[in-house]
Amino acid sequence: MEKYTMLDYIKEAPEVALNNVEHYQELVKPLLDIANEKEYKRIWLVASGSSNNACHCARAFMKKVLPMDVKIITPYTFTYYEHDINEDDLVLVVTQSGYSTNAIEAIKKINELNHLSICLTGNVNSDVKDYADVVIDYGVQEELVGYVTKGVTCLCLFLVLFSIAQSKQTDYLDEVKKAIQVNQKTIDKTMKFIEHNYKELTSMNWVYSIGAGSNYGTALESALKMGETIHIPSAPYEIEEYIHGPNLQLTPQYNVFIYDGNDQASNRVAQVYLATKQVTNRVFMVSANTNFKDDDHVLLVDKVLPELCPIAYLPFVQLVSYIISRDTNRIKQHPLLKKFKKIAAAKSDNFVNYDEDE
Repeated sequence: MEKYTMLDYIKEAPEVALNNVEHYQELVKPLLDIANEKEYKRIWLVASGSSNNACHCARAFMKKVLPMDVKIITPYTFTYYEHDINEDDLVLVVTQSGYSTNAIEAIKKINELNHLSICLTGNVNSDVKDYADVVIDYGVQEELVGYVTKGVTCLCLFLVLFSIAQSKQTDYLDEVKKAIQVNQKTIDKTMKFIEHNYKELTSMNWVYSIGAGSNYGTALESALKMGETIHIPSAPYEIEEYIHGPNLQLTPQYNVFIYDGNDQASNRVAQVYLATKQVTNRVFMVSANTNFKDDDHVLLVDKVLPELCPIAYLPFVQLVSYIISRDTNRIKQHPLLKKFKKIAAAKSDNFVNYDEDE
């Protein structure tokens, strides 16, 4: 059987996502039942890496429809520094693999605090089942590649669907379906976009990823994915923070990816894009702003609800990362990373490594 790649999972994501929407009540019921047991005032999303980024992608929508605050924190910070959880806090630890050591430590800390420990995962039979009170499958199905793609989309979608179910605002389901349909279109458009801008994209050395609102999550995942696959310095910034210091590093050699949320801040995003073009031609934007329809560095997408932009935009991030790393042969990790992982492992001993370069 031929080994799956990131590309296979990117292409699978829209189909899986639409199926999850169709069966959303069944999918979110285990978490919904817990959430309805009492009046929760705050949700903690405890996650790292791409799972953390997916939580940021979903946060804007969650805050829009839920009468609760949404706090996102890494497992390490939660375990050692900030675990001041209250009785009316719903605390969710996320690990797609179910073998992340920092997630397991966070679950142990929750247990120590005599609080209900809930884990969202893509593998309910993994190590987390031995630690969490409740283990919930968030609907990613199988993804046997270390560079998470389908899992980001599915986790973001699960949190969105849970929010819809908990708030009973089912009218948003049509908006969610539209975002998934745009996700599918974005796959095809991005393939052409990469081909058209191939010279610039295959010669990147430094990357900034910029976004705001829900697309701050997109920018976080953009920076992480390009850094871990193309293996170049890669940093995320909120749109206004980017022009308060980081922009001073810009030279014509820098690469900048801007993710427009198509909301009240879009005019400012357009200004920042045009300003960046004065320094480097290596600036790209994903946007629904038709004023840029003739700009070949702008991937024009159909407009979706601003809080759902990441669901539509994520294929761009993932495809650029995968195709450029594959074609430039950069996806292979430096051999000394094996020594790093032996000393400071991120996964438990039971984890099976499916990284493409292993």
